[in-house]
Order: sequence, then C-alpha cells, then structure tokens
Amino acid sequence: MNTSVFKGSATAIITPMNMDGSISYKKMEELLEYQISHHTNAIVVAGTTGESACLSDEEHLRLIQFTCRIVNGRIPVIAGAGSNNTSHAQLLCKNAQNEELLEIPNGTAVKEASGNFSQLAKITSRYRDRLDIYCGNDDQAVSALALGAKGVISVLSNIEALLESLTSDINPVPVKTAMNMMGLSVGSCRLPLCPMDDFAAQQLKKLSETLSSSFGIIPEYL
Repeated sequence: MNTSVFKGSATAIITPMNMDGSISYKKMEELLEYQISHHTNAIVVAGTTGESACLSDEEHLRLIQFTCRIVNGRIPVIAGAGSNNTSHAQLLCKNAQNEELLEIPNGTAVKEASGNFSQLAKITSRYRDRLDIYCGNDDQAVSALALGAKGVISVLSNIEALLESLTSDINPVPVKTAMNMMGLSVGSCRLPLCPMDDFAAQQLKKLSETLSSSFGIIPEYL
C-alpha cells in the first residue's frame, strides 16, 4: 500500500467570512499558520466544516489553491470534494486534482463518520492492506484508533477543547460561534445555516471565555 496521507490529527478547517459574507483570505492565512505552528498533521479544506455546500465552485477552487499556496508543502492538504450530486462531486475532484474512494484510481483512504463501529470494523478488516481509515467524529476517535483507524479528521482541533459544546448544533455553527467569542473574528456561517439559539450560545460563551484566558489564544490573532 502507498504511504498514508497522514497519521494523527487533521484539522477540518473552518472557512472564515468577512462581514459581507465573502471569504476572508487574510483570516484564513492566520488560521492556517496557527494550525501549522500548533502541529496539526494535515489540513482538510473546503469540507463540511468549511461550509463547502455554501461555496460556489469558483470559491471552492480558489480556497483550495490559496490553502496549498500558504501551506507550501509543510503538511498535507486534503481538498474537500463532496456533493450530493455525483457528477458535481466528480467535477470538484477534477478541479482539485484530487481523487477519492476505492472505486477511483489512486484512492488510498476513506473518512468514516457514520458512528457505526461494526461498519468501521468491517471496513478495516477487509481493506486494511489497501485503504487507510480516518475517523470523522472527534468523540469517537479513541475507539476508532483502537479498531485500526490511522487518525482523526477533527473539528475540535480548530479550538482544542470544546467537544461537548461543539456537538450542540449543526457543524460548523458551534465552532465558528466559539471562535468568534474567543476573539478570532472568523465571521458567521452562510445561509441556510442559522445562528445558535440563545441558551446554547450562552453555555458556549462561558466555556470560550475560560479557554481564552487559559490558553492565551486571543493575543495571537489580534
């Protein structure tokens, strides 16, 4: 089997937005440099956490190109190419020059986020010799690694310690809300994604304030 794309933790990075809803490439560069300096093993760009369904094809491609340019080979970059429309997913793959899944030539890995450990065990036992498995759920990473996964594609690694709160709403609403509360100014999510309800947001705010003071994250971005 070919060398694994990565081992350990890959950050499924958010897509920061300006106030007008456009992509903030300045903030994106800051987030990428932060992730690299804090030793993430890879970056997943324009995935679900990056609001790929709300990006135009032009934005999608430019975001991948920008990320590759900033990362500049220091760690692997994995380009998101998912879609409910198979032909559109193929187009995104072609645009990103990235191929996925076992049926496509050169496919070497799969992200398993079903939460079904029986399914994960079957995939690992059947394809271990030609397919790397990566866990797509932070709260199941340890169990997945025990079953043979090579690593985790992590939302949590965007802000390090908010696991329970990050599952309280649709991804990436909680993580972007928390990052804004911590002073990182990554903008809101695009429609149809909506803000968190007041109660959940207040709970998240309390934890974000604790993390901001504990980890000293804010000064690195201001």
